[in-house]
Amino acid sequence: MLNVERSPNMTDADDSQHDDAGGSEPPVVSARGIELKGARGRVYGPCTFDVPDGELTVIQGPPGSGRTSLLLTITGRMRQATGDLTILGLPYPKKGRRIRSYTAIAGFAEIDDLDEAVTVGEAIRERRTWAAPWYRPVRKVKDAAVADVCELVFGDRAIPSANTVIWELGQLDRLLLQVSLALIRDPYLLAVDDFEQIESNADRVYFTERLRAIASTCAVVTTAADSIGDPQTICHLDPGTETRRTPQAAR
Repeated sequence: MLNVERSPNMTDADDSQHDDAGGSEPPVVSARGIELKGARGRVYGPCTFDVPDGELTVIQGPPGSGRTSLLLTITGRMRQATGDLTILGLPYPKKGRRIRSYTAIAGFAEIDDLDEAVTVGEAIRERRTWAAPWYRPVRKVKDAAVADVCELVFGDRAIPSANTVIWELGQLDRLLLQVSLALIRDPYLLAVDDFEQIESNADRVYFTERLRAIASTCAVVTTAADSIGDPQTICHLDPGTETRRTPQAAR
């Protein structure tokens, strides 16, 4: 069963104070009893939770627990069978097309895989072409443009050159590039799947830090089998139980 983590430094009293303060930010995602069933039975749910704005949220569960499907649902890409779901203040699936224009995904196998035969510059140019109006030509991407796209996500890590071929990238750099590409459309919500595709513990820690940095301007939801990073800086939720109050974000 899926577990969405909630920071242990948040108490019921904190939630009550957060509720009573009329100026609190509404959640980016509000799910109430959402559930998805397939031909072989339940995929996930029923889940009830809120995803706060400006935070990194981790959906915790082993592979096969439905975490990828849940991520696709809360970004408007896979309809739930039952329950109420509001994403960025819009009801889903009623406003699905609009929701998808405001959300982005990265790291999803067979959905946003990178072509290993192209260069970093070509991958960025292709994504910019998708995001640009049809009448606006997109120029060839050079190193300066790559740096502009990747700087926020890569942080202190060396940014690959425009001529670097995708197959030359390691696990961490490839996933950082996928996240950078997803942010080209300037989404309000980003979902990053399959944290376990990064095998190095040190690289996972760095990737967590970068997602946390991104979350200050774009809410980020990712998945993991176990707890990741510093538990004091990751917002923990529990979609398997009823949540009557929007949880206060850990600061």
